[in-house]
Amino acid sequence: MGAVRLRNIGGEAVHLYAPPGSPNSLPVEAGQVITVAGPMEDTGDAYVCGEGGHERAFPKSMWEVEQPATRAKKTAPAADEKGGES
Repeated sequence: MGAVRLRNIGGEAVHLYAPPGSPNSLPVEAGQVITVAGPMEDTGDAYVCGEGGHERAFPKSMWEVEQPATRAKKTAPAADEKGGES
């Protein structure tokens, strides 16, 4: 199933699950990232996330998929090419 991370790129707050002011409302500010249940299907105009009758469409005009941060690989310190002290 997995999870999907989405960033609000719409320019203003979006209220998920219920209208603004409702105790069940989840305000998502512009630039904020949310995590929703997957799987995700790209329909061209929207990302449809969820399954089992709980699917929800996130329009591409307001949301973008947040890619996981890439971790820098640790590298071993470079060996002294001369093999000794100078």
